[in-house]
Amino acid sequence: MGRLLLVNRRPDQRRVALIDNGVTTELFFERLRERSIVGNIYLGRVVRVLPGMQAAFVEVGLQRTGFLFVGDVARPAEPDPDEDVVSEEQTDRGRGRGDRYPPINELLRQGQTILVQISKAPMGTKGARLTTQISLPGRHLVYMPTVEHVGISRRIKSSDERARLKDIAERLKPRVGGLIIRTVAEGLDEADLRDDVGFLEDLWRDLGKRAQTAQPPSLVHEDLDLTLRSIRDLLQSDEDRVVVDDDAELERILDFVHRFMPGFEGCVHRWDSADSMMERYGVEWEIARASRRKVWLKSGGYVLIDKTEALMAIDVNTGRYVGKSNFEETIVDINLEAVKEIAYQLRLRDIGGIIIIDFIDMESEANQRRVHDALIAELARDRARTKVLPMSGLGLIEMTRRRVRNSIVQDLTEPCFYCEGKGYLRSSRVIADSLVMQLHQQLRGGPPGEHVVTIRAHPLITELFIDEYSDELAKIEQRYEAHLDLVDDPSLHLEQFRVNVTSA
Repeated sequence: MGRLLLVNRRPDQRRVALIDNGVTTELFFERLRERSIVGNIYLGRVVRVLPGMQAAFVEVGLQRTGFLFVGDVARPAEPDPDEDVVSEEQTDRGRGRGDRYPPINELLRQGQTILVQISKAPMGTKGARLTTQISLPGRHLVYMPTVEHVGISRRIKSSDERARLKDIAERLKPRVGGLIIRTVAEGLDEADLRDDVGFLEDLWRDLGKRAQTAQPPSLVHEDLDLTLRSIRDLLQSDEDRVVVDDDAELERILDFVHRFMPGFEGCVHRWDSADSMMERYGVEWEIARASRRKVWLKSGGYVLIDKTEALMAIDVNTGRYVGKSNFEETIVDINLEAVKEIAYQLRLRDIGGIIIIDFIDMESEANQRRVHDALIAELARDRARTKVLPMSGLGLIEMTRRRVRNSIVQDLTEPCFYCEGKGYLRSSRVIADSLVMQLHQQLRGGPPGEHVVTIRAHPLITELFIDEYSDELAKIEQRYEAHLDLVDDPSLHLEQFRVNVTSA
C-alpha cells in the first residue's frame, strides 16, 4: 500500500500532510509571507570573525546575521571513519569540536565575500546556521560542488546495492564536486541518475554566474517552496498518491512532475469532495493533538511533553492504567506503549535537539534494554537523524534528533501573553504579601501626619485583601495614621498593583 500526500492551500498558508498506513506521520506548514529559507543560497559578507569560538558571523540580508562554524567552512584534517554511509541529510556536516579544524581566522577575514547556504533556520534569538559546503538536492541525488565526496544514503541497507550505486556515482561524478545518492535511487539504473547530475550541474553554473554579478548581501538561489519540495522529497513510488484541494497548486504540481518526475504524473489527483480534505483524513484532529502538552495512551497512561530553553523533556506516567497482576509487567507495558507514541510525536511535531525521556522506573535491566531497543526500532522509520544513549540508572534516556527548523508546535502556538510564556503566575497570596511590604516601605519613610493611600489592584487581589488581610490592613492604618482605599482595576495584570500616597 502506497503513501498518501495531502496538499492543502489556504489564502495565506500551505499545509502538507504525509499519511502512511492510514496514520498522519508528518506535518508541514508554510505561510506564504514567511517561506522557509533552509536551502537558500546567499552571497554574504563576513562581519565578524571570532577565533575563540572558531566561528564567524555573516551578513546575508536577514534580520540577524548568520552563524558560520569553522567545520562548515573546512573539512577536518582526518577523514570521517563513517564517510561511506553519509545520510542524504547533510546539514550536520559541521558538527564537532573546533580544534579538529584550522583556525577560523586563517580561512575567513572580516569584510570577505563568500557564498553560503542556510542549513538551519533562525530559532528563537539565534540567527540562521550557515555552511559554505553547498548542497543542491535533486530527485535522486544531491550534488555538492564544494566537497569531493561520493556517499550513499544510509537508509539503503543492501551492501550489493550500495556498491552498485557507488560505482554508478563514481562514473557520474562531475569533474568538480561530489554526489550523495538518495534513498529513492535504490534500484534505479545509470540513465535515471545521469539526468539529475546534468540538471544540477547546469543549476550550479547558473548560480555561479548570478553570484559573480550580485552585490552582497543578496539571495542568489531560492529553494523550492513547501509544496514542490514535498513532492520532490516525499513521493517515492508509483503506488504513492498526491491529493490536492486547490486548482492553482494542482497546476503547479503537475507542471513540476511533468518536467522532473514524468513517471509520477498519474499519482496526482484533485480533491473533488465538498468536505474538507484535511478533516476527512483526520489531519485536523492530529494538528490539534500536536499542540497539546499531555498525550493520552490507549491503555490510560499518558505522556507529558515540555519544552525548555536547553532541551525537550518527556515524562511517561501510568495515569489510569492499573495493569493486571505483576507490577513490573504493568510498567513495561506502559513504557513500550509510550515508546511508540513518543517516536510518533517526535516525527509529527518535528521536535529536534536534545531530548530527555523519563520512563517509569523498571528494576530489570533486561526490561530496560527492551524499552531502549524498542525506541531505536521505532525511530528507524524517522527520516531525521537520531542518536539514542542507553538508559541511565534513573530510568532516563538521552537522545538527539536532527533539527533544521522550528517544531511545528511553534507554528501552531504562541507564548501566553498573560504569563509571558512561563506557564505559571505568582500566587495571589505572594502578590498580596508583596503589596503589604510595599505599603510598609512607602509609609515608613513618609512625612508625619495622616495619609490617604489608594491601592489599585486586580479584583482577585482586592477580594483576597478583604477576605484574609483585613486585620493586617487595620494595623497598617493604625500604625501610620493612614486611610487605605482599595480600588478594583480589571485592566491591571494579576501580578501588578499601584500604591499612591497623599497627605490627608
